Amino acid sequence: MASVLFSNLHPDFKLGFLLVIAAGLLAAGGSIAFWIGIASDQVGLSPFQFGWLTAAGGLEGLLVVAAAIWVDSRPPRGMMSAGAFALAIGLALLIQSNTLVFAVPAAFITGAGGSVLGPLIFYAVVVKGCTRYKGTLIGVMSLVFSLRWDLGVTSAWEAGLPIGWFAVILALAAGTLLFVFLPRCFTGPDESGQRFRETIANPDAKVLIVWVAAVYLAGAAIMIRGTTYPNSITRTTSQGTTDLESGYHITALVGGIGALLWGISADFYPVRRLLIALAGLSLPAAGLFWLPDWQAVGMLLMWLVLGGLISLPWVLMAESLPEKHFAKLALGITWIGYIFLGLESFLLFWAIDVLGRNWFFWVVGAEMALLAAVVAYRPGMPRTGS
Repeated sequence: MASVLFSNLHPDFKLGFLLVIAAGLLAAGGSIAFWIGIASDQVGLSPFQFGWLTAAGGLEGLLVVAAAIWVDSRPPRGMMSAGAFALAIGLALLIQSNTLVFAVPAAFITGAGGSVLGPLIFYAVVVKGCTRYKGTLIGVMSLVFSLRWDLGVTSAWEAGLPIGWFAVILALAAGTLLFVFLPRCFTGPDESGQRFRETIANPDAKVLIVWVAAVYLAGAAIMIRGTTYPNSITRTTSQGTTDLESGYHITALVGGIGALLWGISADFYPVRRLLIALAGLSLPAAGLFWLPDWQAVGMLLMWLVLGGLISLPWVLMAESLPEKHFAKLALGITWIGYIFLGLESFLLFWAIDVLGRNWFFWVVGAEMALLAAVVAYRPGMPRTGS
């Protein structure tokens, strides 16, 4: 009966089930940074040696470029399943490390495997493999990646459970699922159309890419502002480390649920209208922070709103960027976002000095107005599949 129901599902949901299960298995095993920290504690590294270990594992920033190029031109099955198996091997070696000489190559293999299994690659597979429910699946993926899985891993590790080998098994399971079932759910990217240089050389395409990047950057800036203040409230109101971690876990869950709800809405309503509606809803949410008795409600409402800034910019990129080069362009936009947010972080401290305790409402309101203005302006070029 279950197999009949599954066979009757829309192809988008078949692909979505596979990706969500694989991403959930990988995320449930904990982050690479967590396992590098555990290995560092086991070996007893100095801060300088820990820097070497972190550098060996921090390959995502470089190898994700190769992963983006791959997923834009080839079916992702081989790359993603190989990455999961490499991650499992690296984790197995890392948790057994007893010297720096052994831990560094283990961290290298772990980072190499994890570099091709990040949100960008999963989003790219959704964009290239879905025809109708991109928003829903991006929302579901956002929920999976938003959850603080390390909380459970940390608790199990502190309780003395062999969670390291469990993480290895989860990575192997994810790799097996992707290797066996991904070809059945994903036909692979269309290799026809313009080359990357030809696409970005088109003046109209450049304008559209810049506009999408501007929307993403505006949303990312609001995410930074919108998470800093609620997190500071969580820190000041929490009683002990356990209570603090639980508070972070709850807010991450609410934000992920918000990402899911906004993503589903994007399949039925224009994403630009949803972004403008999101900007409007942010004002009452931020205003509730002024009222001490309503701060908890304001925090939950704000995280629901911020969830839209996790999924909706990706839906907008999915609708606007050429599918053939989606991963490369999305990677460039997100990297520019990291640099931009680092340079403009001083604005936050300036706002606190000038506006005092009410800075959150005015800054978020101004940035949401800017986001709405950017979203309202859209270049008049329809997206092509090239």
